[in-house]
Amino acid sequence: MSGITRSEAHLLLAGIRVLAHTQQRPPTPEQLAELLQLPATAVRLQLVQLADLGAVALLTSAFETHAEVRDHLAVEPLPVEAGPAIAEDLEAFDRRKQQEKTKMAHLFDSGEHDQRQQDKLRRMDQDLASFRRKKPTNPFGDG
Repeated sequence: MSGITRSEAHLLLAGIRVLAHTQQRPPTPEQLAELLQLPATAVRLQLVQLADLGAVALLTSAFETHAEVRDHLAVEPLPVEAGPAIAEDLEAFDRRKQQEKTKMAHLFDSGEHDQRQQDKLRRMDQDLASFRRKKPTNPFGDG
């Protein structure tokens, strides 16, 4: 299992402890990412790795996932130095997702979406009207 170092694991465990103390409940990965100023996707991946080691328990409910410290000594076998980092890629992914979210919010807030829907309905109405004007051909001839 690569990607998380011992110091990163200890940082995550400390963040879980601090948030659990201040909130009186286990934190979500997003709350932990905000506290540590890390990309949320990176924190989620690291928490899964820590859960696989048995250092953290991920408590999943119908709405959220919370993290609890189980065995802080389970992170001691982790390497001290970092391997290949994907944090930059995860941060770029989070940034693209945020841009898409902003774009969609702008589309719906500006009324542009409603205008497109109205234009589409107007074109469909015109097509239907022109279809009705055409006289159907008599399948039995003109007589």
